[in-house]
Amino acid sequence: MAIRNVYFDLTEELNTEGEIAVLASGQAVVFHRVSMMSKDGAWILRETPEACRRALSILERHGARYRPGAPLDVRWLTGGWSSHFEFTDAERRRIRCDFVTRPPRMEAEEILRLFDTTGTAKPLPVLDIEPLIRIKQTQRAKDYPVIGELARLLPPEREIEFTTDPDRILALASAYGEHSRRAPVRAALGGGSREAVVVALARELDRLQQQDRARLEKYRAASVGYLREFQVANIADLPLLEAHERLCKLAERWLPHNPLVQEDRDGAAQ
Repeated sequence: MAIRNVYFDLTEELNTEGEIAVLASGQAVVFHRVSMMSKDGAWILRETPEACRRALSILERHGARYRPGAPLDVRWLTGGWSSHFEFTDAERRRIRCDFVTRPPRMEAEEILRLFDTTGTAKPLPVLDIEPLIRIKQTQRAKDYPVIGELARLLPPEREIEFTTDPDRILALASAYGEHSRRAPVRAALGGGSREAVVVALARELDRLQQQDRARLEKYRAASVGYLREFQVANIADLPLLEAHERLCKLAERWLPHNPLVQEDRDGAAQ
């Protein structure tokens, strides 16, 4: 008997009473059949208090506990924070669940469209290829070969805008690269060698990694005191709803709503 994907099942459970959660990141890569497995689950949650309450209720039924991260509350999710949970399923597997409402490198209007299900009939709410590629443009080097494989699922005129494979850039450039602004594509069109394309691609990927690293560093620096208090209060040991109430109080004291915008304790922009 085939083993069911617990993260796919959780996606269905989260959306039973209306779509509030779109599967993203590694499990979305699994859904698109680019990889065989991913050890964690991540979702883009509809940015409403009701969606947060519903997700918390489902997680509570599974016996989930908070892991270090922001409360599942729109006050912090709107600032780009993420919420993290863990539980053990019936097969004694460790199930980790992450939620965001403002994933990096996605525009607000694009996120809103994820929950406009008019005229759609998807088997499972899963992030499409192009936004999934952008989410995967992280500081981790291991994400970029995955991006190359995801790009192969796109039409060639879009693949050339995202692929991380220099040979694909060279193969596609003459037919589909005329209007591209990517430096690796321009190198291929300019008659450059494969080495020139490789160098331009390496510089591009390094720039993407450094941008993501700089973004995450702002969140890390803003959460040092909060995460210390998380550990002192033993939040991970508390039943979920009790932990949530206490975590919101900690966040009100220690966690800025949006570390990408410098704020004082009263929330006024400095």
